[in-house]
Parts: sequence; C-alpha cells; structure tokens
Amino acid sequence: MKRIALIALALISLNTWARDLSDEMDALGANKELMKKAAAIDAENRIRVVQNRQVDRNLRLEFGLNYGAVASGGDPYVQTQMLGGQMDFHINPHWSIGARYMNYQNKFSAECQSMYDDFNKRVAAGQNAVIPQYSWDKDSWLGVVNWYPVYGKINWFDAGVSQFDFYLLGGAGEITRSQGMSPLYTGGLGVGVWMFKHMSTRLEARWEGHQDVTIDGTSRNMNQLVISAGIGFIL
Repeated sequence: MKRIALIALALISLNTWARDLSDEMDALGANKELMKKAAAIDAENRIRVVQNRQVDRNLRLEFGLNYGAVASGGDPYVQTQMLGGQMDFHINPHWSIGARYMNYQNKFSAECQSMYDDFNKRVAAGQNAVIPQYSWDKDSWLGVVNWYPVYGKINWFDAGVSQFDFYLLGGAGEITRSQGMSPLYTGGLGVGVWMFKHMSTRLEARWEGHQDVTIDGTSRNMNQLVISAGIGFIL
C-alpha cells in the first residue's frame, strides 16, 4: 500500500511539472518579438551570404590599363617594358573574353651597349667589326579567353573585405617588330583583387611566343615570360 502511494505521488508531481513546462512554452510563443528574432536566425542562409560574390560579373564590361616587362626569354641585347590597355567582357563570374593592346619601350642592355660602342669605334678606325644581332618589338594586340576557377575574399585588418579571383588565360594575336609582323601566342595565369565593386587590380605572369627576325635577317623563335600589373574598371 505504501509503495502504491509513493508511485501515485510521483505521477502527480510529473504531471504538474509537464503542465508548468507547457505553460512556459506557450508564454514564449506569445512573445512575438522574441519569436521574430529566433526566426531570423538561419545559419545556412548566413553562410550562403558570406560565400556570395560581392561583384556582379554577369554580362559586364571591364576596361583597364596595365604595365609590364619581359622578365626572361626575350632578346638578350634588348630590355623591354610595355604599357597598354585591355577590355574584358564578363559572360559570368567564371568566364570572360577580351582584347589587349601593348606598346613596347626598348633600350639596349649593358652588354649590347658596350658591343655597339665597340662596333662604332672599330668602324671609325677603319677596322672590321660585327654589329650585335638584335631586334625589338614595337606593339602587339591579343584576343584572350579567361577562366576563373578559384574565388575567395580577403579581410584587410578588419577594415574591409575584398573579393579575389585566380584565373587562367590563353589567346592569340599579332606582334609588330622592327623587321616586320608575326603571329603572337600567349598563355598564363593571374590574380585579380576587387578593391571596390567597380575597380580591380591585377597581376599576371604570361608566356608569349612568336617568330623573330634579327637585323641581318636571321629567324628565331622567341619564348618569353611577361610580368604585368594593371587596374580595371567595370561598367
């Protein structure tokens, strides 16, 4: 009998606790402001927002200016720098097509200048001399295709967040040299950092290949590494 009484008392206590818990839950639901705040917390949606690209690149046109130099593989007697412009049409965030124009500025390397000075001295003295076999580039244009497979964001010391893309590019065009014109081919990689929604900075490393002719008519294949940096504005 005593055991039955204890069981009955425990059941009554459990039922009372359940009713109190239900009343508290009802009171929570009645607090509309608190329920709105709870509904606004969507962890999955918040993650998607962080991952969204902050720069819209669907059917957008970008114009830019760039500066570069031949880092290696060019004419050993000439140092070449270049200044140019580019245009890219962004089909979507992963693909774009574009056109580039570069104007070349050249000067003799220290070795070539020394050889050329010696050549002039020998000619002035009536001696036999051999001029260095060099050539130089004047300008070029390229059509390119860019693919952006890697995307991310940079937090600048908690002062701001910038979007960046690593991309691969390839293309072809034509180069004007001191001895004529020839087809030009390129391929490489780069990174673009969007400092603002309408402005980007770019750094590229590209291989360029073309056929060259020296001042005495000798043909040679040129394979050079071009490093360039630029700034772009998207419309």
